[in-house]
Amino acid sequence: MTLLAVKNLYIKYHTKKGAINVVNDISFDLKKGESLGLVGESGCGKTTLAKSIMKLLPENGKISEGQVIFQGEDIVPKNKEEIRKLRLKEIAMVSQSAMNALNPVYTVGDQLVEGILAHTKMSKKQAWKRAEEVFEIIGLEKKRLKSYPHQMSGGMKQRAIIAMALTLEPSLIIADEPTTALDVVVQDKILSTVVEIQKQINSSMIFITHDLSVVSEVCETIIVMYAGSIMEKAKTKIFFREPYHPYSLGLKNAFPSITEIGEDLISIPGAPPNLIGELAGCPFQGRCPFRTELCMKEHPSLIEVDEDHLIACHYPEKVEEFRRDSKKRETWERVRERLIREEGGVSND
Repeated sequence: MTLLAVKNLYIKYHTKKGAINVVNDISFDLKKGESLGLVGESGCGKTTLAKSIMKLLPENGKISEGQVIFQGEDIVPKNKEEIRKLRLKEIAMVSQSAMNALNPVYTVGDQLVEGILAHTKMSKKQAWKRAEEVFEIIGLEKKRLKSYPHQMSGGMKQRAIIAMALTLEPSLIIADEPTTALDVVVQDKILSTVVEIQKQINSSMIFITHDLSVVSEVCETIIVMYAGSIMEKAKTKIFFREPYHPYSLGLKNAFPSITEIGEDLISIPGAPPNLIGELAGCPFQGRCPFRTELCMKEHPSLIEVDEDHLIACHYPEKVEEFRRDSKKRETWERVRERLIREEGGVSND
């Protein structure tokens, strides 16, 4: 059963310098109980996409086209009051820097209970009992409900924020870098707890991160985004075994692997393109070591290369060549040299 269907979504930010095309023609389905990982560099549109599902875009942000169908209804045309009823109860979000999202002048318990009372008919006593139950599930002592944020460690505050999101057992959890700034031991414990609870309540989850290793642990499906567009979508196990897109291959090179100890990491030279105005060709062509004239002129469509495996590349038939050459440092060094030439006003392309 499909819980969420995002169809041909376009989002723009309007600035003094012009419209920034942050999300371009994004489509995907999320089934009940499924976990989806959104990965990509900072600024690729991951968080904007998540906020559009919650209708939490800033004032200068707007969904210009497309649909966000949640439980069979398009939420794009819904007004603020209709969306407010969905938040926390049906769709909950753990945002970036969640540790700073707690109000410093109220106890953590008061803040949890306020959310429960706003979306249910529970009495205050019942709401406090529910808050205690959730704190126990998330691994915090119930006495911590009486604490103010400054009296809790970073890991405790992060758990409290996650507890808020899970309090009403929402159908969809959006976790945007939920373990940022935490040490790896605490991060692993929190991730394990979130996944365990998600499975218990059979909710769906969109997990947003730049860390491929985290997605490999918690998500069944992965979407790789770049410059507001989907580059690749696949089942996570298939993606790590057989990535197709040159950008995906570059990302894998930049992350350490326990099976390839001693291998040098290779970064992708350059930076993402400016999203003001229309992009020419493939969004990744400026940094791609395999680009051709076609890549520079024509935006590739998402095509299916296997069951539930989509990529946006003009040359899927060359994947074995791309996989082999992408592991060579000199392949990416040629991109670096080309970018230096172009910045100096000289191009051999």
